[in-house]
Amino acid sequence: MTAMMSTALSVRAGDAVDPAGRQMMRDRSATVGSRAFTLIELLVVVAVITVLLAILMPALSRARALGKRVACGGNLRQLAVAWNNYLTDNNGRFYQHKDNANVRYGGWKGLRGWWPRPLNPYALGAAIDPNDRQGARLFHCPADRGGVPGGSLREQVYNLHGTSYQTNIFLIGQDSCTPFSERTAELDLAIADQLPNLNVNRVANPTRLLLIGDFGWINQWKPRPHPQVEWKELAEWHGKGDCHNMAFLDGHVAFTEIRKGFYVTSEYCVLPFQSLYGLAEEVQGPAE
Repeated sequence: MTAMMSTALSVRAGDAVDPAGRQMMRDRSATVGSRAFTLIELLVVVAVITVLLAILMPALSRARALGKRVACGGNLRQLAVAWNNYLTDNNGRFYQHKDNANVRYGGWKGLRGWWPRPLNPYALGAAIDPNDRQGARLFHCPADRGGVPGGSLREQVYNLHGTSYQTNIFLIGQDSCTPFSERTAELDLAIADQLPNLNVNRVANPTRLLLIGDFGWINQWKPRPHPQVEWKELAEWHGKGDCHNMAFLDGHVAFTEIRKGFYVTSEYCVLPFQSLYGLAEEVQGPAE
């Protein structure tokens, strides 16, 4: 037994000083060290990731923008349905006779403090508290970044007016029309003569008649110069020049190019009275 123990101790002692064993450990250490990344390899990885991000980020940005545009279109589709229900309950009469009716028809009271909002029960299912900003989110475009001409240009329209969307001023607005320019004066005065008797049963082409859309569409359309140079791009919330999400009187929604100063086109109409189409085609066009 003593001999066996001596042999085992001798083996252990030999192991401790065995040159071959030390060499094996060095080989293993070298193998582990060779698996680590070099500085060049790390730089290559970083460069590849940077290139991939440069490729993917614009695509992700476009996807987010498209998602906002689709959500906005969904809001407008529901508001078009609400307006048609409002018209049914009001014998086809549009909401008029109020200053700024084209932006104070629905939503929360906004920083302007405009109240009441007659469309709310039809759009939201019930009346809401004037200060209930969250409860009126149907009236908020997720791409809203401002564009109200004046000193609050970069304030969200939803914060200022209580809604991101503006109606066709010839349908929902004041029951009068001030000429936009000398060239369109005859047409604008003829529109003013017919507005007091406006009824949904008298309007022409509901499939082409604009009802409501992104706030900036009206200033883009009006036959006069833009109110502020920086306004135009800021008010184009969905990233394409002259284009806005629009709901039509028949309820459908389309991303529409708004032509400045054109009352009647093959894609849309701002003018509700077909009897005035001929005169509109004579005088319409960009502001001079």
